[in-house]
Amino acid sequence: MTEHHLVEQARARRFGWTGLLVWAALGLALEGAHGFKLDAYLGDELARMLLRLGHAHGVGLALVVLLYSATGVPLLRLSSDRPPPAGSLLRAGAVLIPSGFALSAFGHPEGDPSVAIFAVPLGALALLAGLAIIARAAWTNPR
Repeated sequence: MTEHHLVEQARARRFGWTGLLVWAALGLALEGAHGFKLDAYLGDELARMLLRLGHAHGVGLALVVLLYSATGVPLLRLSSDRPPPAGSLLRAGAVLIPSGFALSAFGHPEGDPSVAIFAVPLGALALLAGLAIIARAAWTNPR
């Protein structure tokens, strides 16, 4: 592996472990709000669902980025100091999807999430594009 691969692996590891910490902490906060029967949390079913979706997607996508650091980066052909598009797209998806869910829980109109929900499909497109680049590399890389 080249120096560029090692730099990208470190970048992805830092992002993945930090994301896992942040989204797991949100999960702990949600458990605490439920345990202490906070009306602001329990009284709004839509907000509760959106926050749970943000937490679950955040943890899951942080694990995807960690998996990318271990198995995806070695498949890529890296030749510059810029982050590879696959890693940048995965990280963008791992931020936009859970943040879109979580932020849309605040200030939402009755029965609908707030405008922040539009970050979710943008993140999904970024995630799929990054996964497609890695899948192509897995099929074309002879290693």
